[in-house]
Amino acid sequence: MIPTHNRVGLCTALVRFLHCCGFAHRIIVADSSAPERAELLRAGLSGSVDYQSYDCRLPQYPKLAQIARSIDTPYIVLLPDDDILFPHAIEAALSHLEQNPTHVAAHGYSLRFGLGLSDLEVYQVEHFIPTIDDADPMWRYARLMQRYQPHIWAVFRTEVYAEAMMAAATMPGTLFQELMFQIVSILKGPVARLPMIYAMRGKEVSHVAYSEVDPFQWLLKDAQSFFQSYHKFREALAGYLVRHRIRPAGALGREFGLLPGDAPLPGEGPDASLRQVLDLINASYLGRCINTGVVNHAVWYHLGRIREPVRFPGPWPGSSEPRPGDLVRRSSRLDRRYIWREAVLAAEPSDEIVITPDEIERVETELDGYVLDVGGSSSDG
Repeated sequence: MIPTHNRVGLCTALVRFLHCCGFAHRIIVADSSAPERAELLRAGLSGSVDYQSYDCRLPQYPKLAQIARSIDTPYIVLLPDDDILFPHAIEAALSHLEQNPTHVAAHGYSLRFGLGLSDLEVYQVEHFIPTIDDADPMWRYARLMQRYQPHIWAVFRTEVYAEAMMAAATMPGTLFQELMFQIVSILKGPVARLPMIYAMRGKEVSHVAYSEVDPFQWLLKDAQSFFQSYHKFREALAGYLVRHRIRPAGALGREFGLLPGDAPLPGEGPDASLRQVLDLINASYLGRCINTGVVNHAVWYHLGRIREPVRFPGPWPGSSEPRPGDLVRRSSRLDRRYIWREAVLAAEPSDEIVITPDEIERVETELDGYVLDVGGSSSDG
């Protein structure tokens, strides 16, 4: 499934890329573009593609929930219209799920790239945390939040994807929708990270404001709505755990029948209510997002001591010439250079990120099929 919204050029480039790589599975374009752009997209699609139309006013997660309800195959993978997911890695993830029936999703490394007129620059390894496969579902959830990196674009078992997405669609705000999806899916089973390049994320600005996705930016913009939304999210998560009888280990699990009361459990020591445990697990991620220097900057601005509000840089610093330590390779098919920055080639932690020369060559061979009219991006929103 390719969910798309007002990105005609990017979506058609992605479909052409999949066909060029010999992608062997059904492709569905789930389009919620404005009417005039929807017409352009339908006209620009080529090859074997199913086109499905959605209301252009439909928010992202309710749309993804509708998509989940429409799928009848045992596996599903969603491909963002502005990113590149590699067919060889999708096949490997699918094979992993077929061979590991307890695993609910599989993916690989996610890298950042920028595409210029003649250079495709790979400049950062963004997502890489290893497989989370502990037997205890609550510990899988805790491990997810301790080093939070999303797996929403992995290859999924459809029934798990649908359950997690239905739960996510009821949450307030994109951040808590994403977190609910991540947590429900990891509670259902292990999520595997394979040692290969699975996806590359582009430089497009999100349709959703970063103040709705990034917890720190949301906090700076509207702390009251952030905490109100967090409360709704935490209550929904506690209710999910109780309904599905997912028991934490230790005293909290033994006294699980007393929940969902908010009072601490009897006795002294580290025992706490379920809500307290959820707050602590979630804080292991949310607390890391806080930058007190930026908070102080915002305070000074609001109190009139400085004139400039807080500003956050974009993800890509822009194209630049190769530097010592970078790997530069020319495409055999296109007038294009592939620039692999040293930050990718020597990414840390090195025991968790292993990108081999063979994997680079395999990715470049597939990338030769990705052609985007970078000069005509005005057709995209």
